[in-house]
Amino acid sequence: MNYLEIIKLITSGEWQNIESQEVCSFYWTESDQSINMKYVSGKHAGKTNSHKFVKLYLTKEEQKNCNTLKFQSNLFTSEFNLESANSHLLVASKVFGNMELERLC
Repeated sequence: MNYLEIIKLITSGEWQNIESQEVCSFYWTESDQSINMKYVSGKHAGKTNSHKFVKLYLTKEEQKNCNTLKFQSNLFTSEFNLESANSHLLVASKVFGNMELERLC
């Protein structure tokens, strides 16, 4: 997959945390260059976390064929790993936390 396909997969639909069972979704905000996570259900329902002013760090080769997105700001890094359209999404982030998520149908 290329990085645009991964971004589209991550930001479409809802994801359930394997451990906590909370449901969230991700979306991009162009105005402040942020990747955002909104809790849809669970104890944090309605809460939104944002990793603002991020840049995507990938080589040109990784942009064409990758399974990990690395967003970085001045302070933090957020990594999203998605092996395929049907696999679990692994998140490692100081902003969002470390999570294993599965896509909800």
